[in-house]
Amino acid sequence: MSDEEILTVVRDRCAGILKVHPSRVTLDARLREDLEADSLDLAELHVAMEDTWGPMPREALTGVRTIADVLARARLFAGTRA
Repeated sequence: MSDEEILTVVRDRCAGILKVHPSRVTLDARLREDLEADSLDLAELHVAMEDTWGPMPREALTGVRTIADVLARARLFAGTRA
């Protein structure tokens, strides 16, 4: 899976879960402050990523603050499943 494809998946999943327009899901967007994500939203994002790339450790999204952080984690899991 290419970086562009991974970014598209992350952007689409985040926009859907957070109920925001995809244009707001930028690499520097902060999940909690800018996109108003809460812990349940992050749990849903974890499940959505597992649906796409397979099982991930519970801690996979621990410490993520921005969409760029989510993308970096997604790249790790997409790369191991490619």
